[in-house]
Amino acid sequence: MAIRDQQISELRKRLEDERARLVSELRDLQSDASQWGESVRDEDSSYGNHMADEGTDTFEQEKEIALQRNLRSVLNEIEAALKRMDEGTYGICIDCGQEIPIERLMARPYAVRCVADQEKYDRVHR
Repeated sequence: MAIRDQQISELRKRLEDERARLVSELRDLQSDASQWGESVRDEDSSYGNHMADEGTDTFEQEKEIALQRNLRSVLNEIEAALKRMDEGTYGICIDCGQEIPIERLMARPYAVRCVADQEKYDRVHR
């Protein structure tokens, strides 16, 4: 059953809303990271940090970097889904060429594979 125009419109809105949320979250994280960097430089100029403090700071910085990387990855998937909508290829599995069920797209609007092919992909790429 082909995806109806109304469903595409709803999914496009969800993707655009999620894109806006992710862009805002990334902006906030980058702002926090720059403030964190200034704070660390200020602390380094006066007294040495305790090793545990340095470890905590490093952990927090790595956590922020991983979160930013994950947000950018999802943002790229959303951008690709919007592009597929514009090209008319949205909702088609990239592996088998069959339609991705609307239930899957409603759950994960940027899905590129049907469930069966995604499971195969996940088994191979673990």
